[in-house]
Amino acid sequence: MNNIGQKLFFVALFIALIFMGMIYGMASYKMELWPYPYIRDAYRAAKALHEKTSPRSKYDDRKLFPRTRYLESGIFKYNKDKANNGLTLFTSGHAQKAFLMTMDGKIVHEWQYSFSKVWENPPHVNMPLPEDFIFWRKAHLYPNGDLLATYEVHGDTPYGYGMIKLDKDSNLLWKYAENVHHDVNVGKDGKIYALIHKFTTEKIPQIHLEPPLLEDGIAILSADGKELKQISISKAFYNSDFKELLYTLGEVSVKWDPWHTNAIDVLDESLAAKFPFLKPGQLLISIRNIDVIAAIDPDSEKVVWAIKGYWHRQHDPDFLPNGNMLIFDNQGYYGKGGYSRVIEFNPLNMEIIWQYTGDEQNMIRTLGKGSQQRLANDNTLITESYQGHIFEVTPDKEIVWEFISPFRSPKDENFLAIVSWGQRINPDSLNFEFSKQ
Repeated sequence: MNNIGQKLFFVALFIALIFMGMIYGMASYKMELWPYPYIRDAYRAAKALHEKTSPRSKYDDRKLFPRTRYLESGIFKYNKDKANNGLTLFTSGHAQKAFLMTMDGKIVHEWQYSFSKVWENPPHVNMPLPEDFIFWRKAHLYPNGDLLATYEVHGDTPYGYGMIKLDKDSNLLWKYAENVHHDVNVGKDGKIYALIHKFTTEKIPQIHLEPPLLEDGIAILSADGKELKQISISKAFYNSDFKELLYTLGEVSVKWDPWHTNAIDVLDESLAAKFPFLKPGQLLISIRNIDVIAAIDPDSEKVVWAIKGYWHRQHDPDFLPNGNMLIFDNQGYYGKGGYSRVIEFNPLNMEIIWQYTGDEQNMIRTLGKGSQQRLANDNTLITESYQGHIFEVTPDKEIVWEFISPFRSPKDENFLAIVSWGQRINPDSLNFEFSKQ
């Protein structure tokens, strides 16, 4: 009987331990007690690795090849008398290339350089996705034909894959192995300002998200690609009078991309007088996930100005010579049939001065990306990324130039490669030879 009693005791003890383990397991999941963080992170890592290594086609990725409403490609409209004539520089989600195009749609020059050719063993990217998923997001053209280009990928975190500088013949001049993403800008002094992000295990005060977090920052480089400094956007807010905005970050964001900073612009001396609340050299950024645009002083590394507006999931805020700002509002237009719009607004009183939404037949609609450029004749060049659509409108909202990208999915022509970004270039500002026609 003693043996039977001992066996029953151990069975009961075993069942009790299992029961207590289940209770603790449920409590640890609910209250995030040890070892929940390790199990959670291991699960996320395994899931991410599975998704990353699963075979797939870029043509099935609707962030790279979304459905388009346009069945034809090329130049739809061109009013030579009303358009701001020049060349258009653009990048596309289908390739690691940039294209220079005439007003009548002829590609007169292109640059290309594959990611794997730059970095055979990239120190800043763990297991990069296949080349098909890597594209150039932003490009900056210098007068002599040199080109800055940023690599980006869809389906990985971090999704910024680095930055390079090429000459006019696509020879590599230098490379920058940081997770550069979304945007890059060049100041009048030649300094380069790029958005970067990286994982941090450091707890960020006032953010209701536990590390690890994908944190955004700014990298400042010399003209020859040497890093001068990095600025943490989290710390720039926390050390400023605008740190309360960090609370809203944790309410609406996710750990793999809480900020989603997507634009950077530099206030130069020629425009500084129009923006008396800022100083020359300060940096305008767009933080998509909390609908904020802000200015950071690169010397003090603090936010010196910030606003939330009537926009939602915005991109590409720009300084204008009249003291207003121009912004691409991706998801903030709620009028009939609407979704996206371009807004010119007064940053002092938040009055909308001008906006373009499209018309009832062709409303602007792009869930992400998108950009605009105020041209020398006061027209506005608009990039509707998810439609592969770049077009120019007058202040009276007449379309005077319109281009639809020809880069479509070979599986289905209803799906078209995103046009990441477009810019009108004055040919007189260029001094290199290209295929002029």
